[in-house]
Amino acid sequence: MHPPNGDVGASGMISVIAHELAGVSSNLLVNAWYARDDPTAPTEIADLCVGVYERWWICGKVFIDSWGNEYNLNGVKGRRFLMQWVWNPLQRRCFGPNAVD
Repeated sequence: MHPPNGDVGASGMISVIAHELAGVSSNLLVNAWYARDDPTAPTEIADLCVGVYERWWICGKVFIDSWGNEYNLNGVKGRRFLMQWVWNPLQRRCFGPNAVD
């Protein structure tokens, strides 16, 4: 994969920060959320979907710009990002910004 902004370090940092923000916002006490209704598996929503950026079988797609950079999220002023998906407890699956279902 090519980073959407041409900087592998910056793209990786943005993805990790988003991953951690999703975790802390859903698990403030580090014991408040459990995966798949299993109290023995305290897992944050981003940890369940590590490395998932698309799922073709559930209508997700990573887009490619004219420079060959891959992205799945459009930001302000034309900025593009490649963001990891997070667990959606209502749909019981990983879900991301580029999911079209």
